[in-house]
Amino acid sequence: MKKTNQTEEVEGKYTFMQKLLYLFIIPLLFTVVVILGYLTYEGKNIFEVAQTFLPEKEETGISEVDKEEREASSPEVKESGNSSQEVILLERKVSDKEREITKLISQIEQANKRIEELEQQQKEVKASTRELAKLYEGMSTKKAAQIILELEEDMALLLLKELSTSKTSSLLGQMEPEQAARFTELLARNE
Repeated sequence: MKKTNQTEEVEGKYTFMQKLLYLFIIPLLFTVVVILGYLTYEGKNIFEVAQTFLPEKEETGISEVDKEEREASSPEVKESGNSSQEVILLERKVSDKEREITKLISQIEQANKRIEELEQQQKEVKASTRELAKLYEGMSTKKAAQIILELEEDMALLLLKELSTSKTSSLLGQMEPEQAARFTELLARNE
């Protein structure tokens, strides 16, 4: 008899709100969570499904162009948001592109270093060419002309550029007309 009295006392201690909470609200919340979980698992956007149940409001202050942009971008968002696999693939592509970018950056840095080295070499060649030009300035015109004819064309051209105008003209005067014409043409092209 005591047990039945205890259960009656326990049942009597529950208020109407507690009974409502335990019998209806908690099972209802559990059902909603299960349904939302299932919809998410199926790839449905829950917020878009919920939007279909709401009445449409008039949008004020939004131009037709903005509406068209939204409508054009929303299918893209729906498609890309549907699958986590697509997200993973896109993340892989991004990481691959980042690796390519770092590789290209290192190649650019190497190319810049090579350019700096070549510029330094060019400065050294120019400095040595100036020294040689000073040497040729002191030589007799006839001997300097003979030596220049024996040099490679590029080196001879560099020397002729570094020499003074009067020395260059006297050297060209000592050469045969065909050779002088060739060097004059080369000097004209490179200036």
